[in-house]
Amino acid sequence: MQLLVVDAFIVPLEDIIVQPFTGRVVRQILFKIAERVNASELLDALSSSAPHKPYSITPLYLNGIPLYKSPGKSSPICLKKGVRYSFRASFIVKDIDTIKILYGFLEDIEIYNSRRVRVNIARTEILDENALGVSLKPKNLITLCFETPTLLQLPKLRRRSRVNRYLLFPLPSLIIRSLKESWNKYAEKKVSIASWRANYALVAVDYSLKPVTVFYDSRKKPRGFVGYTTYRVMTWSPRMLGDLSRLLHYATLTNVGKSRSIGFGVTTIASYKQGRCRKILDALGTGNKPAGARVPL
Repeated sequence: MQLLVVDAFIVPLEDIIVQPFTGRVVRQILFKIAERVNASELLDALSSSAPHKPYSITPLYLNGIPLYKSPGKSSPICLKKGVRYSFRASFIVKDIDTIKILYGFLEDIEIYNSRRVRVNIARTEILDENALGVSLKPKNLITLCFETPTLLQLPKLRRRSRVNRYLLFPLPSLIIRSLKESWNKYAEKKVSIASWRANYALVAVDYSLKPVTVFYDSRKKPRGFVGYTTYRVMTWSPRMLGDLSRLLHYATLTNVGKSRSIGFGVTTIASYKQGRCRKILDALGTGNKPAGARVPL
């Protein structure tokens, strides 16, 4: 498996009122780009409702803060003329059809029928699955920052059940289960660790989290969480450390949990009490008060 990672930005050429969750704006931009370069497989993936899609995106960001509407915000989201908004898109590389999407970033595009935006690439890289991995050592700390609402779904008791139950805490087994299913669909080297073991390998020692409801559209208002959690690594198994290392790096490229292809569950690995997580929490109105609990390390 290889991953194409594109860091890009847009500059609207006029004020544009957009959908309340701006991951949908990014998907529309990618759809227009894929049409321009005739990337048929990507067009099919962008239109598909199948799980574990071969791409993931972030919402639009402004000054390090993801843009989406939640209850309490009465005004719509408006992209301002001449302002730079950033996003990231990651694609599983299947063939040249995936790579040629880069050519579509060279011209302005129209969204919402006739609203023009300038699209540019800031950085690209291609990563092989064998090169993925973060530093994990027994007894060390690792902090995951959940930058956009994260939807960690409990396994369904009945396969046909339409009820989704989301946990408002980043339980390691649910994180790893979500990542493992996606990884094993595309990677040559499969991950075989049992997801439940992650609860013993990664033990939460500190967190600051905030539950957030998101206006996705007029009907869907999913509720997830944002913030950070610090875990202590409590396994000495080389295989477990290796699998967790690869999956956590994968998480930073493809997001975590349900609906990660549209921009939910954007995750970064941060140093302890890292400022970016705090900035995002502050933007949601938590001020300097922790949204969760702090425990001595």
